[in-house]
This record gives sequence, structure tokens and C-alpha cells, in this order.
Amino acid sequence: MKITQADGRMVIADTPGCLWLFGMMFVLSGSSAMIAAFAIAAPPTFVFLTRSAAFVIGAAHLSAGLWIVRRHASTLTELDRESGQGRHLVRRPGSRTPAVTAFALADVRAVDIRHDRDSEGDPMFQVRLWLSGSRLLPLQAQPAQGERAALQHADAIRQFLNL
Repeated sequence: MKITQADGRMVIADTPGCLWLFGMMFVLSGSSAMIAAFAIAAPPTFVFLTRSAAFVIGAAHLSAGLWIVRRHASTLTELDRESGQGRHLVRRPGSRTPAVTAFALADVRAVDIRHDRDSEGDPMFQVRLWLSGSRLLPLQAQPAQGERAALQHADAIRQFLNL
């Protein structure tokens, strides 16, 4: 998560670049395996069943890579004191337009941190905005490790919003 602040405006951006890169590595390896399965000149012992198995493995890699990239969204939240308005954008790779939520800064009730655990039991943290009407805006699409960083980010946002 990256927070920038200038002239009564705060921008909170969270982009899962490493996860997108990881997914794209699977896309690349899967695409290569699918192409290589039938494009490479191979000895006659490399029969159709072997080529098909290599193609299926490549397709599985490609699908897993696309799923990883598509599943992890980036978020951009803009808070503008001058206009008293905020905007929260959630963008998924492959989508033409982001999901946009506009809100008044006066509707922000709290900035909190969601505590969770990953599949291995390690602690994960997600900074969120609570709006009036019990609306919730996650400022990070994915929880991340690092409680200290999450606390610092939440404190900076609270100070900006005078909460």
C-alpha cells in the first residue's frame, strides 16, 4: 500500500504487482508448453498421447496464471478535503472499467484493520474504511503481512480525516 498526500488530497494505492508477475509467469510457461507440445519437431516415439499430455499441462498452467492475475485486484482511493468527496476504485486486470464508489468524507465513520490468518496460520492485515450505513471499503484488495505497516497506514488516514 502506498499513501501520498499533497494539497489537502490523499491518494491510497494498492497494486498487487508481485502477484500479477507471478501469475504472468504461469501464463507464459503455460503458453510455451501448449505451443511446444505440437510445434516442436520430435522423434516418432513422441506420440500423440505424450503431446496431448504436454498440451493439457500447459493449458492448466495458463488457466492458473490467468486465475491468479484476474483474482487479485488493485485499489485506488482518493480523499479530497477541499471538495469533501472521496472515490474508491477497484480494478481487475482484463476489465474495461473499474468498480467506482463515490462517497462524502463526512460519511467516513472509522478506519480499521481487519485481522486474519492465511492458509499457513500467519497473521494478515487489511486496512478498511467504514462508511455510514455500514458500508465497507477495503483499501487493500488483499490482506498483507505486517501489522506495523497496517497500523501506520491506518493512523495516517485517521489523521488526514480528523477521526
